[in-house]
Amino acid sequence: MAAPAVRRADFLMTLAYATDLATGHSRDFALRSCVLAMRLAEVAGLDELTRRSVYHQALLRYIGCNADTHLLSAAFGDEIALRRDLQRIDIGNKPELAETIVRALKRTFADLPPEELAKAVERGLSEAMQVSVPILAGHCEVAERIAERIGLSKEIRENLGQLYERWDGKGLPRGLSGNAVKLPVRLVTLAQDAIALTEAHGYETMTTMIANRAGGAYEKELAGLFIAHSERLLAGLEEPVDRETILALEPTPHAMLEEEACEESYLAIADMIDMRMPSTFGHSRAVAALADAAGKKAGLPASDIRSVRWAAYTHDIGELAIPVSIWMRAGALTERETDAARLHPYHGERALASLGGEGKAIAALVLRHHERLDGSGYHRYARGSDLSPAARVLAADEAFQTAREARPYRAALSDTAAAAKLRSAVKDGKLCADAVEAVLTCAGQPGRRATAERLAGLTPREIEVLRLIAAGHTAKEAARLLEIAPKTADNHIQSLYSKIGVSTRAAAALYALERGMIEHGTSAA
Repeated sequence: MAAPAVRRADFLMTLAYATDLATGHSRDFALRSCVLAMRLAEVAGLDELTRRSVYHQALLRYIGCNADTHLLSAAFGDEIALRRDLQRIDIGNKPELAETIVRALKRTFADLPPEELAKAVERGLSEAMQVSVPILAGHCEVAERIAERIGLSKEIRENLGQLYERWDGKGLPRGLSGNAVKLPVRLVTLAQDAIALTEAHGYETMTTMIANRAGGAYEKELAGLFIAHSERLLAGLEEPVDRETILALEPTPHAMLEEEACEESYLAIADMIDMRMPSTFGHSRAVAALADAAGKKAGLPASDIRSVRWAAYTHDIGELAIPVSIWMRAGALTERETDAARLHPYHGERALASLGGEGKAIAALVLRHHERLDGSGYHRYARGSDLSPAARVLAADEAFQTAREARPYRAALSDTAAAAKLRSAVKDGKLCADAVEAVLTCAGQPGRRATAERLAGLTPREIEVLRLIAAGHTAKEAARLLEIAPKTADNHIQSLYSKIGVSTRAAAALYALERGMIEHGTSAA
C-alpha cells in the first residue's frame, strides 16, 4: 500500500469549505476571501512570511467556530442564521448589534405569547454578552489547537486566536486594539467583510460601508488602500474559485503531509465536526475505530481500510450546514429540515473534493454513507451495485454507532437492541449481511455467520487485482499499479478466477460489479 503524501493546502481548503457551511457564508466564501486577501497583501507590499500568515488566516479564520455551538443555539436559536446576519453589520455599532440580536431572539421565541416573547427578548438581550464572550473565547482557543494539530506555526496559530478582534478595540473576547491586533488578522477581516458586504448590498454600497468603518473596524490606511484598488482587487470574485487557484497562491515552501500527519489532520477534522454539541462529541472517532476493525474483519485491502477510517472521521462534515438548534430540539424534524439534513452527504463530498488523489475515494465513501442496498437510503438513492465493500462497512458501522448514542430527540439503544436493528435491516435488504456481521463482531456482539462469504474467500490482494482488471487494466498494468511482479499478478488472477468460478475478465468484471466492488467516483460539483 503506497503511503499518501497530501499537500497541506488541500486540507486547508476542506476546512475552509466546512467553516463556510457552519457560518452561513456563501459557497467558496473562504476561498474567494483568500484570493482577495492575497491580492491586497501584494498591493500592500507585504513580505512572504506575512503573506503566508494572510493565506492561512483567510482559509482557516473560523475553524474553531464549532466549539460550544449548542450554547450559542440555546441562547439565540438558529446560529447559522445569526452568523449570516452578523456578517452584514458593524458589530462595533451597539444599536445595530442589539437590533440583530433582538431579531434572532424574536425568531427563536416566535411561538410564545406576546407578553412572554417580550420578556424572553429582554432577558436574552441583557444576557447576550455574558453568554457570548466565553463562547467566542473558546472559538479562539480551539482554532489555535486545531492549527497546532495540523502542523501550523506559532505565528499562524496566534493569528487565529484573534479572529474576532478589531482595530478600534471593540472586538472580542480580549478587546485588543491597534497594532496589538496582528496585521494578517486586520487584513483578512477587511477582505472577508468586503466580500460579505458586496454579496449583501452590492459593490458601491460595500465601498461606502468600508470607508465609513475606517478608523473603527479597520485601520484607515488599510481601508484606504483597499478602496483605491477595490475594483481590480475584486475582479472575477463573483465566480467560484477553483482548487488550482488556491494552490498557486500559497507562498513557498509548500508543506506536504505524510501518512501520520494525514491521520492527525483527519482526526482534527473529526473533532472539529463533533464539537457542535455534547451528544456528538467523540462520535466520529468511535465510528472510525469501529470501521477500521470491521474493515480488517471483512478482509478489505489495507488501502480500503485506511480510506474507510478516514471517511469515518469526516463522514458528518456536511452536517455543519444544518443548524444545531434543529438537532437539539426534542421533537421530530419537519419535512423541510429532513430534506436539508439528507443533503449532508453531498456537502461532505464537496468539502473533501479538494483533496484529490486518494481523497476522491474518501469523498466517494462519505457521499454514500447513508445509502442502502435497496435504494432506500439518501441522498442519491443508490443501490447495491454502487456500494463497494468499504462503503457497505461504513454504512453498517455508522448506523450501529449512531443507534447506541443518545440524542436530544431520542434515547440510545443498548448494544443488543442496536445489533437487532441492523440485522433487521439486513433482512429487509437494506444493509449488507457481511458488513453488518463484521461490525457487530468487532463491537463484541455474538456472530451469526462467517464474514466475507459473498467475496468467495478472496484475499485483500486478490480484491485489489480484481478491481483493476474489472476496470480494464491488463495483468501487467495491475502489477505496475500494485508494485508487484507481473507473474505474481497473473497468479492472483488465476486464483481469484478459480474462487469466483469464472474464466474470463468479462465475467470477473461482472462479478465485481454485482457485488459493488467497482470503484465509483464522486458526483459533479
